[in-house]
Amino acid sequence: MTTVREVLYQHTKKVSSRNIAKAFKISRTTIRKYIQLARAHGYSTGVNDKELQEIAIKTEKSLYQTTNSSKATAMTSLLENKDLIKNWLSESNMTHTQVQRLLTAEGIVVSERSINRFIQKHFPELPKYTVHLLTEPGKEGQVDFGYVGMMKDKSGKSRKTYAFVMTLSHSRYRYVEFVFTQDQITWAQIHINAFQFFGGVPARIILDNLKAGVIKPDIYDPTLNETYSELSRFYGFAIDPAKTYKPEHKGKVERSVRIVKEQLIAGKSYSDVSCANIAAAKWCRSEISHRICSSIGKKPIDVFNQEEKDRLLYLPSTSFDMPEWSVAKVHRDHHFVVKGNFYSVPTRHIGKEINVRIGLKTISAYYKHKIIKTHPRDYGKGQWITDSKDYPESALYYLENTPAICLESAEAIGVATHKIIQYCVKAGTRVGLRKAQAILRLAEKYSKKRLEAACLRASSYDNYNYNSLSNILSNGLDKIKTNHLSIDKPKNPDESAYVRSSEEYVSDMRVNYA
Repeated sequence: MTTVREVLYQHTKKVSSRNIAKAFKISRTTIRKYIQLARAHGYSTGVNDKELQEIAIKTEKSLYQTTNSSKATAMTSLLENKDLIKNWLSESNMTHTQVQRLLTAEGIVVSERSINRFIQKHFPELPKYTVHLLTEPGKEGQVDFGYVGMMKDKSGKSRKTYAFVMTLSHSRYRYVEFVFTQDQITWAQIHINAFQFFGGVPARIILDNLKAGVIKPDIYDPTLNETYSELSRFYGFAIDPAKTYKPEHKGKVERSVRIVKEQLIAGKSYSDVSCANIAAAKWCRSEISHRICSSIGKKPIDVFNQEEKDRLLYLPSTSFDMPEWSVAKVHRDHHFVVKGNFYSVPTRHIGKEINVRIGLKTISAYYKHKIIKTHPRDYGKGQWITDSKDYPESALYYLENTPAICLESAEAIGVATHKIIQYCVKAGTRVGLRKAQAILRLAEKYSKKRLEAACLRASSYDNYNYNSLSNILSNGLDKIKTNHLSIDKPKNPDESAYVRSSEEYVSDMRVNYA
């Protein structure tokens, strides 16, 4: 009422609506409504103070009645459409503003404020809550990353830095390490560092859904990162991803990340990340662990030593072969590329995408979760690591039968065969090698003896053509007596070029001429 009376008073003093609105922090539309209602009760700019007081009281009553009537009308309309509003609210991404739009489309005009009041009254949301869960010693650890700003690496370059925190749920004993990346190798290694710090492994690790741990989040069947899965099998712990967007499911470590920022980062500086990690290890072992935790009423170090340390899983006696997983495509040459080197797989996998495990000593290829090939890892660049058994028989025959092997096989067949094969491979061409291999394969079809006879006949006529040799064998010409044939050429051309000496031909010509 005071506001109505003051607005009317200011109006009688010729104060503009703009200035009245600024003074009382109300809209000019509201001011016009007050004046319009007051005029219905006899208001004018010439009224005295007593009359103004009476008019203000009547105006306030009218305003109250109008507002309540409007609210009652709005609530009646909304109640009539309660079921419709309930169905809309059950849909995802539905807002109060959208409910107002949908009602307007149905011909029901109500303010958004009325809708807010109606929904709060008839569809109240349950307050957010958490449940305190007691964790047995050694049963659970929670892990998380938190961005903490920039730090320098060993070279002096400033880089984005993240704090990794693992908190044992029972004792609240913590491990903290600062890192520059959140990739799968770093993720696995800092877990190993934490296990060594604790001297054991918790039975279950709760984490959020970052890619280094969980490739595809799902409330029931999450797809886990292969490196992290292998780490869990090696150390014997279970991976237990929290629900997405539910940080309260790992509240113990969420609180720890904030404490790290408050006590290890705020107001402090480190020459590089190594110095920061030295300080973090000291803080975990000798400072924060010796302060009484309000949640358990004891010092974390005492609870850890007395109740939890001996309940952790034992550390393995061997080192973990840190794997990195990648996806590669098998090319037509039977090889896939990993870390700049080429590794072979069998022919049937050409053109397929395979999963590759990159270990410290080996490279293993998997197709549909089944291992198809393992090679020793090469740390060079541009190296071809090939198992010839991966090639088909035809290609393998070509690769295995080198010129030296061909000559050795030919020598075992006979002198004539050796001579022809020697002629074929002499040039050092691939064509010549294929030709030599094809000639030797004729022995499989016709026998070594027949091939030697065919080679003797062909070489006697200086014929080293594959088709000629094949025709000799197919037509049986190799079976004709070859006593008069020889692979050796006469040293003196006169002995084979002519039956008689040239002088005899000259004397005969002279006699005939005479």
